[in-house]
Amino acid sequence: MKRSFRTTVLALATSGLVVVGSSACSSGEVIDTVSSVGSSQAGDDSGAAVVTEPRNGELEYLAPGKFIIDGEAFFVTEETRYLGGHHVCPAENGLDENAFGIVECDLESFEAAAQGETRIFVQAMVDENGNAESITEYDNDSHHEPEGPEAPEESGGFTGTLAGGLDYVAPGEYIVEDTAFFVSEDTVIHAGIYACADGVQDPDTGLVTCDFDEFDATVASGNPVLAEVEIVDGIATSITEY
Repeated sequence: MKRSFRTTVLALATSGLVVVGSSACSSGEVIDTVSSVGSSQAGDDSGAAVVTEPRNGELEYLAPGKFIIDGEAFFVTEETRYLGGHHVCPAENGLDENAFGIVECDLESFEAAAQGETRIFVQAMVDENGNAESITEYDNDSHHEPEGPEAPEESGGFTGTLAGGLDYVAPGEYIVEDTAFFVSEDTVIHAGIYACADGVQDPDTGLVTCDFDEFDATVASGNPVLAEVEIVDGIATSITEY
């Protein structure tokens, strides 16, 4: 399901993404898988065990074969397994005792559902390269974690500095270096190259303070905006075009 604009922000990604899914045929068990992230390489050929991380949350559509969960983008591959049974590939008795889907499904159904009006919640397993092994739908109203290893604490979003080309997702939502993020009312935007090209430079800093609406329209138009982004908990504190 597409996000609506918010004044807070999570982390997204330019072309690489991260997914988490569990193939819960019985309880909440999760599967591990390997995929290639935006390159021609097809994963790790060393034969070493692939480490994956489970992630739960609302599934959002980004592009064909690309989704976002809780601000983190990921790819799917030909090996990704899909399990539905609630809103996606609905079926009577389509959920197990932990409210995880147990109905074999497909990418097309998940993409269509993620672009619809109904909120789709999934658990996914994603490797360190951002490749999803499985995506398993669950009923968010009835879902509870099965007994066993404790689920990892949810992250508040990416914190750090990234730089590169900005990809537009939605108003106030962009991706840089495969990390998605939001802008807020407090985000400081400096531009002057493609965005706010006619703006007035600050005589002391040489920077041009850019209005959000103009900056957002520039990124949405497909202009090659390069920027350094300071992000805290998935929300940009500053964006500086270069």
